[in-house]
Amino acid sequence: MLKAEIKKQWEENRAATGGDEWNPPEWAEIAEDGIPLPPFKWDDPSTGTGRRAILRAELDAYYAKLYGLTRKQLRYILDPADLTEKELEDILDPWEEVKDPLDPEGYAKRVEKSTFPGETFRVLKEKEIRQYSEYRTRRLVLEAWEALVGQS
Repeated sequence: MLKAEIKKQWEENRAATGGDEWNPPEWAEIAEDGIPLPPFKWDDPSTGTGRRAILRAELDAYYAKLYGLTRKQLRYILDPADLTEKELEDILDPWEEVKDPLDPEGYAKRVEKSTFPGETFRVLKEKEIRQYSEYRTRRLVLEAWEALVGQS
């Protein structure tokens, strides 16, 4: 059962990354079910499907949930400037003034108004804004968070 699930996920990932067919050499001793499976085709983050970035974002959301963070605390970690002054008053209170943190215009306005003295991932944020015209990691992690919380 587990081997079948692993193989199914491997096939989905291969299809998503445009991986090549698996064709092991004749001398390789491979079980009938095809386990072990070869590594995935490299998915270059700058030119690929973005699958690696999505998987990393999903892991970040899972870990945030496992650590018991609220969405506001996750937003704070990703970019403290995303929080309003009222939200910053008590970071432990799960109350959020922002209803849709994924709204790009609202995010831009909050960042512009922010007086927070620092940034958590400044270099990453600047690089992604140059490369993708947005702070992509923040958006992907928050999208993954919303999907994860929606499942619960």
